[in-house]
Amino acid sequence: MLHTSLQGPQDAPVIAFLHAVGISSWMWRDVAAALPDYRILLIDLPGHGQSRDVPWVSLQDSADQAAGAIRQQATGGKVHLVALSLGSYVGLQMVMQHPQLCASALLSGIHPGDMPHKGMMKLMSAVMAPLAPRPFMARRTARMMGANADVDGFVSAAAQTRPAAFRRATNDVVDFNLSKTPPQPETRLAFVAGSREHTLIVDGLDVFNARFPGSVSATAEGLGHGWAGEDPTLFAGFVKAHINGNLPATAQALQNR
Repeated sequence: MLHTSLQGPQDAPVIAFLHAVGISSWMWRDVAAALPDYRILLIDLPGHGQSRDVPWVSLQDSADQAAGAIRQQATGGKVHLVALSLGSYVGLQMVMQHPQLCASALLSGIHPGDMPHKGMMKLMSAVMAPLAPRPFMARRTARMMGANADVDGFVSAAAQTRPAAFRRATNDVVDFNLSKTPPQPETRLAFVAGSREHTLIVDGLDVFNARFPGSVSATAEGLGHGWAGEDPTLFAGFVKAHINGNLPATAQALQNR
């Protein structure tokens, strides 16, 4: 069973969060603090955080396990899903496999497929996997993810990651292909990205919108892949806007309201 934590007003709408690879639900600490009117469900994915002893099997298996954790902890109806990077691939898979679970999903930092140089990416994953939990590499990742305010906290959370889970999860992301997923009309979907992310992710926003009619997309100007850490207040603003059904196309539009 995946490790979870639940906080916030008991009768408030529930937001479930799924984290990036090589870290844990710790990464959502500041975003959660900016959402005091919601009940926050934090989930550690297989091989990460306090779920480190749960083996990573596949995106599909992780999606089923995350869905089980949500059903066990959030019994008051549909939840809102928020995810970044690896969590977004798990989250998209989850709304496909469990279409009645989420009222909305905001997925950040996800590419639609056709990643170039897959063999090289998997080789890099194999090399990086045993290094990713180590302090020197975690500090580098923390800076990339915008966790400059609490690098030590990031390092501590990253140290819990199982190298095998890091490698297998990364390889699953490399192999991800949107064309193999069916259209999913039951969950309101938003696909978002930092404007400084890889072009495969930024340009992929239009691909996701075409694949899922009725979905929306938005970009956070000047921010990167880990923009939830770079500007957690802005990220929380995007979350609230999507839950309320009025996500703007850019961060500037959100701030000008």
